[in-house]
Amino acid sequence: MVKVWDLPTRMFHWLLVSLVVFLIYSGSWDDSLMKWHFYSGYLLSGLILFRILWGVVGTHYARFCSFVVSPGKALSYLTSLVKGQPEHFYGHNPAGAMMVILLMLLLILQIASGLVTSDEVLWEGPFYASASEALSSLGAEVHHRVQLILQCFVGLHILGVIVHSIVSKESLVASMFTGRKQDAGNAKPRGPVNPLAFILCSGLSGAWVYYLFGLPL
Repeated sequence: MVKVWDLPTRMFHWLLVSLVVFLIYSGSWDDSLMKWHFYSGYLLSGLILFRILWGVVGTHYARFCSFVVSPGKALSYLTSLVKGQPEHFYGHNPAGAMMVILLMLLLILQIASGLVTSDEVLWEGPFYASASEALSSLGAEVHHRVQLILQCFVGLHILGVIVHSIVSKESLVASMFTGRKQDAGNAKPRGPVNPLAFILCSGLSGAWVYYLFGLPL
């Protein structure tokens, strides 16, 4: 086995999963949780900021430069997956990499729109009062539509993980817990986590969340 996913990346992944599940539930099924829906959105924005920073200064497989590819490469990988002959990747495979980028972009759009919208009953986003009526209206529309799109992409992501695990006989879920994958003989070790880089990324994302929590709802 070879070390692939560092602890910060694994923690980010499972915290993200937990927050997204809660946000979907609280935003769609339980209006009494709207206050915590906003607060969870703040935490989610901090997580996304951390992942962006960590994608620049983190360990090898966490960096965007190690897995971001063109859509053509992702399509080629999906074709090989359908044929049952997928190329082995230690980090994100090309299709998974595209999904990661798409999900992050959708989440950023969802967070940004949520900051300027209102539930039209009790709660308002922290920047709702300072936004124009047109921007707030657009934000509300975007927030509603992106939520549906995001749920579809999350479903596709889960389906992709299941298909990849069956075809490649490699448990992506287990590797995101343990941080390890099977060594096929040409692995590049991820290297140790730089504590200064981790403190910097955590500090900046934590400061952003602290700022948001200080704003009135």
